[in-house]
Amino acid sequence: MIVGGVVPALAFVLWATVSVAEGEPYEDVKRQYIAAVDAVCEKASRQSDLREEPPANLREEVDELRRASESMTGTIAAIETIAPPDADVPRVRDRFFVPARALAASLRELSGRAEAAMRAGREGEAKRAVEQSLEPDENEKALRSFAAGYGFRACAGE
Repeated sequence: MIVGGVVPALAFVLWATVSVAEGEPYEDVKRQYIAAVDAVCEKASRQSDLREEPPANLREEVDELRRASESMTGTIAAIETIAPPDADVPRVRDRFFVPARALAASLRELSGRAEAAMRAGREGEAKRAVEQSLEPDENEKALRSFAAGYGFRACAGE
């Protein structure tokens, strides 16, 4: 789970690096911003890859959905602490942060629904929530498309 103290500390260090760079040329600042944000995405990706075995049953699938939701929420929070180049703030906010927050909210809602269904013994409902979380999501497509076009690699899923 990446919502612990390591990611916020890393994000602060990276934010400080980018903030100090604001007096530098735009391309240098953007390159540093991309490196800082991609480092957060790469760390989140490594954390999610730690699980070697796929979930063996519905309970494990629901747990995996909860972890994915927490990871996405923590990753976005960490990324948002890193200041983009001043000229890019509106574009990054609207085309990266907004869909990322919406995706995280959707995962939280589906995770909550799956957890509640499991507690109530409604396994079919829990399974539907897990399956829905795996379906293509317009917010994920939008944020990954922007990320790739902006120059991110890890955050674009590459």
